[in-house]
Amino acid sequence: MKKCIPTADAEEGMVLAKPVESGKGMVLCAEGTPLTGDIIERFNQMAIPEIYIENEEELSEEDYIIFKERLEKRFFLAGDHRSLLGKLKKVLLNRLELRKGLQ
Repeated sequence: MKKCIPTADAEEGMVLAKPVESGKGMVLCAEGTPLTGDIIERFNQMAIPEIYIENEEELSEEDYIIFKERLEKRFFLAGDHRSLLGKLKKVLLNRLELRKGLQ
């Protein structure tokens, strides 16, 4: 899951969820790059206002229930697990369970 944060709030170890580009569109840092103090300092010097980071915080019980209910509603007609929609539903439910810490 991606989360947009002010560059000033970035911390070492966070992972970029989107590439960081200069004002001219040049990629300064690729998606998936773990942030270091030097990288963060450079972004601040270049006045990059915000960055997208991976946000893998564990879901609360309330959020887990809400997201699971939404998935069940959206994939109500998905059929069995062998159909394409059924497979997609299974992948999304597994991802949700990972975020909840159930796997």
